Amino acid sequence: MGDDRFSSKTRGDTDGDRKRLDDLDDRLREARKGSEPPARTSNRRELGVAYRVMVEMIVGVGVGGFLGWWLDTWFGTAPILLVTLIPLGFAAGGLNAYRAIRAYSAGVERNERPGG
Repeated sequence: MGDDRFSSKTRGDTDGDRKRLDDLDDRLREARKGSEPPARTSNRRELGVAYRVMVEMIVGVGVGGFLGWWLDTWFGTAPILLVTLIPLGFAAGGLNAYRAIRAYSAGVERNERPGG
């Protein structure tokens, strides 16, 4: 009884279906050719820049804090230099991070230009 559903007419239609599917596949491939996104090499460079930015910020604050503490102990000016040099260290770290991001962006733009 289950074999009655698959008559010779239905089996013959599978060839037509296959042909239509192959035609659809060819048209899809042709449509995708012009819209392929640029191939990405790796995320290692982005990760490296992210870690560099993080380290620049932490080191800036750390160096500013350490220098402020050390100079405060040497001059006997309690928290004045510490409070002054921590924001300066933060600003220096932010400037270095900005430079790193700008250099990375310039490299990305050079690589994305056609023929570059």
